[in-house]
Amino acid sequence: LQGAYGGTHCPNTELTGYGGHVRIQDGATAHVEGVELYRMGQTNVLGRYPMHFHLLGDSCPTCYFRDSSIHRSFYRCVSIHGTNQIVVADNVGHDIVGYCYYLEDGIEEQNEIIGNLASHVHWMGPQVWNSGQTIPTVSQSDTLTLPADVTASGFYITNVHNKVVGNAASGGWAG
Repeated sequence: LQGAYGGTHCPNTELTGYGGHVRIQDGATAHVEGVELYRMGQTNVLGRYPMHFHLLGDSCPTCYFRDSSIHRSFYRCVSIHGTNQIVVADNVGHDIVGYCYYLEDGIEEQNEIIGNLASHVHWMGPQVWNSGQTIPTVSQSDTLTLPADVTASGFYITNVHNKVVGNAASGGWAG
């Protein structure tokens, strides 16, 4: 993939943008199914993701996001942040900037991430590919809020205490 586009991002792909976002927070409940989220998220803006479960703790064990599509996203697909026991299942994320399915802090537990597809994932920032699995040090900047996004892939799983089954990924830094 490194040489496929001369070492640059895919051509003819808009990699920055300002779209809408859905954030579930403050004890809210979300049962989201069968929706299309197109050109959502806000590039490099924390908390502005197409679907964001934000600091719900254990307050929403019936929450779910399933059977939906997210495409041409300007920043991520689904972010689970400080939230436990939700279901993200049978979704398709395609043509995404930054990590697609994202466990944000590492404290998220007992979530179910099942049967999702992440494809055509774009990394952000400078190209960091080399001949191995190590990369040079990358720092936060005005154009790169989270340095980890230089290695964006389909799934960013930060805690093993989640059920992650039957997912597929293609594209991104390691894909």
